[in-house]
Amino acid sequence: MDGAQHGHSCADYTDPVHQLLTVGEPNGYDPAKWPDYAAEFGIGHEQVGALIRLACAPALQRGASDSSEVWAPMHAWRALGQLRAEAAVAPLLALAKVIEWDEAADQELPVVFGMIGPAAIPHIATFLANRENPESPVATAISGLSEIVARHPDRRGECIGILVRTLEPHDHTNRTINGFAVSALIDLRAVEAIDSIRDAFRRNVVDLTIAGDAEDVEIGLGLRDHRATPKPHYAILPADWSPSPGVDRIQPDMYGLPKREKKVGRNEPCPCGSGKKYKKCCLQ
Repeated sequence: MDGAQHGHSCADYTDPVHQLLTVGEPNGYDPAKWPDYAAEFGIGHEQVGALIRLACAPALQRGASDSSEVWAPMHAWRALGQLRAEAAVAPLLALAKVIEWDEAADQELPVVFGMIGPAAIPHIATFLANRENPESPVATAISGLSEIVARHPDRRGECIGILVRTLEPHDHTNRTINGFAVSALIDLRAVEAIDSIRDAFRRNVVDLTIAGDAEDVEIGLGLRDHRATPKPHYAILPADWSPSPGVDRIQPDMYGLPKREKKVGRNEPCPCGSGKKYKKCCLQ
């Protein structure tokens, strides 16, 4: 189904942005292999508005998998990252809610936020402060903070503070989101946050399948060498769970995202059942 059938026309875009509709499927997610969109396509800051519209076009996000246009939003958000376009942060966070559990968005939007840099931090903080946002886009935003710190170590304290506030008691506690926050704090080697982390575990508001329990976290932060208690069983699925008759695996089109294969996200529990995040287990 093409864009016009969704009330969206590819003719809405002019060159140089229009060229992104013909580039086609990218060669993986590695940022080192992203094209230089300014050099190759002549895209500059004057195209930021058009790039935001292209990146967030739902008709293209759900287009036919064999079309080149379906990949244009990815090229657009990559270009926005390279341009360090602060104006794109809020729209891309909103996009993450529309296409949650999309593997490309899970992998690349945090990198885009990292490229945009410190200017993205207030937008991400506001997004995380809204406790009603769903888990997947929140995980994307949290990963964005880690990507920003990787490029701007001087903003580490600010980003750690945002993650710690996520763990504070509130009316809409989400154990999975708290697990993502704890995992990010481990990635940032945030030893200074250990009291807040321990408190969250004492309140039983952290999903143990994300980064383990408090002792696992302490080991991850270098605060202990080994466990003092037996490792708990991190149940991923109920013991009596079984798929519906005739269904032996999760189908990508269950999520309304036919163009890209549904894969395990970096920040999701590893399917091997270890209890660790995928990126800290079998993805390595």
